[in-house]
Amino acid sequence: MSDGSASSTALSREARLRGYAAVIVSNIFFGLAIGMFLPLIPLRLDQQGTSALLIGVNAAASSCAIFFTGPFIGQVLRRAGYMGALFGGAVLFAAGTIAMVLLPGYIAWTVLRFVAGLGMSVHWVASESWLNAAADERERGRVLSIYVAAFIGGTAGGPLVLNLIGSAGDWPFYVIVLFSLLSALTILPGRLGAPVFEPLARAAFAKVFRIAPRLMSAGLLMGVAQGAALTLMALYGVRAGLSESDATLLQAALLGGGLLLQFPIGWLADRVRDRHRLIVLLSLVSVGGAALLVPLTQTPVLLYPMVVIWGGCLIGIYTVALALLGARFAMLGGMAAANAAFILTWELGTFSGGPVAGAAMQFMGPAGMAVVMGGAAAAVGLLMAWRAAIDRPG
Repeated sequence: MSDGSASSTALSREARLRGYAAVIVSNIFFGLAIGMFLPLIPLRLDQQGTSALLIGVNAAASSCAIFFTGPFIGQVLRRAGYMGALFGGAVLFAAGTIAMVLLPGYIAWTVLRFVAGLGMSVHWVASESWLNAAADERERGRVLSIYVAAFIGGTAGGPLVLNLIGSAGDWPFYVIVLFSLLSALTILPGRLGAPVFEPLARAAFAKVFRIAPRLMSAGLLMGVAQGAALTLMALYGVRAGLSESDATLLQAALLGGGLLLQFPIGWLADRVRDRHRLIVLLSLVSVGGAALLVPLTQTPVLLYPMVVIWGGCLIGIYTVALALLGARFAMLGGMAAANAAFILTWELGTFSGGPVAGAAMQFMGPAGMAVVMGGAAAAVGLLMAWRAAIDRPG
C-alpha cells in the first residue's frame, strides 16, 4: 500500500480539509519569516563590511542544508510524522534565527544559517509531502496551487514587513522568530488531517531519479529559470535602461503573476487528461515571455502585464510538476523521498540559475538573462513532450 493512496482514502473529507488549511496557513507565516530572513542577512552582513563573495557563501549555506537533508528526510518523517516534522522544522528555523542575535559574527552566522536551512528544508519537504500524500487525485492540482500561492504571498510580504520595521537592531530577528513560531503553532489544529507516514516502498531516495528521470531533469531546469528570474530580474531591468524603482517592479510583477495565476493553473491541472501536456503549454508561454522581455522593456504598458503572465506560467510549471509527482508516487509509494529528490534538483537549479544567467549577461548584455530563462523553459517543454509521447514511466 502506498503512502499517498492509503492516506487519501483513510482520512475523512473534513480531516483532510483541516489538514490542508493548517499546512497552508503554516506556510503563509513561514513564508513571511523566510521573506524577511533572505534580504535581512545580506543587508546586515553588508553593513558590517563583508565582501560580496563571502555574503554569497553565507547564502549558499541554506542550499547546502537542503542538499544535506534530502537523503534523510524519510527517516525524519518516519520518526516524527508529518506534523512533528513541520512543527520541528519551524522551531529549528526560529532557533537558528534567534541564535544569530546571541552569536554575532560572520562564521557564527554562516553556521547558524545552515541550521536555519535545515529547519526550512524539513518544513518545505514535509509540507509538500503532506499535501501530496493526503490529496485526492481529483483535487491535487488545486490544493497544491493554493499552497504555492500562499507561500509566494508570504515570501512577498516578508520584505514589506522588513521595510516597515527596518533592518537595524534585533527587532527584525524577533519578528522572524515570531512568524516561525506562529507557523509551528498553526499546524497543530490540522493534526488529525495528517497522513500516516509509511515505510518507503519502491521509491527510496536514490531510486527516485531512475524512476522519473525526465521529471527530475525538468525540476533542475525549472530551478535554473526561476533562480535566474528571482535573483537577477531587477538587475536586468537596470542594465536594460529602467530606473531602479521600475526594475524592482519587474520582480514584483513576476511574483504577482505567480500569486494570481496559481489557482487557475491548478484548476486546469485537475481537468486535463495529461498534465505533461499542460507543462508543455506553460513552457511555451514561458519561452514566449523570455522572447518578448527585451523588445518590450521600454514599453511599460505592455511589459508589466506580460511579466505577470510570464511569471504565473513559469511558477505554475512547479505547481503542475508537484501534481505529477504526487500522482506518480501515490501509486509507487515513497512520497517523501520523491518530494525531497524533486526539491533537491530544483534547488540545485536555483543555486546555479543566478550564476549562469549572470555569466550570460556578462557576455551577451541584458538579453543574456532572457536567453537562459527561455532556453531552460524550452528544455522543460521538450522533456515533457517526450514523456507525453511515450507510454512508459519517466
